[in-house]
Amino acid sequence: MKTTNTAKIQFNEVNVSSLKAVVNMCQNKSAVNSNSKDKSLYLINNLGLPLSVASFENRVIGYAFVTINNAEEPEINSYWEKEFYNIEAEQNLKFHAETIFHSTFKDTGTRSVKIQNATEKLCNWLSVCI
Repeated sequence: MKTTNTAKIQFNEVNVSSLKAVVNMCQNKSAVNSNSKDKSLYLINNLGLPLSVASFENRVIGYAFVTINNAEEPEINSYWEKEFYNIEAEQNLKFHAETIFHSTFKDTGTRSVKIQNATEKLCNWLSVCI
């Protein structure tokens, strides 16, 4: 397996230009029906709310996202292209995502609802755009 120097991986906030790569990575995890309602539901259940991307040589190789777990608590996870995954890079990406998360969702009382609403709106919008 080829290893990637973590120092060369860049971590950035998710923006509109990186969303296409994030969605493609998510969809590549499993086949998605072309029906737009199926796409939206798939994205809501699998994409989460992307917060941060890892890039190597101007290519998105991983992303971190927040979801609401079964205990109704926010949980930050990540997804990587297999050949680029390493523990140090994952920790750096999640740290970057946590920083964005805490600055975006400051009110702990309404966090879960805001995350769920934002995720649904994003996924519904994406299902129409892609």
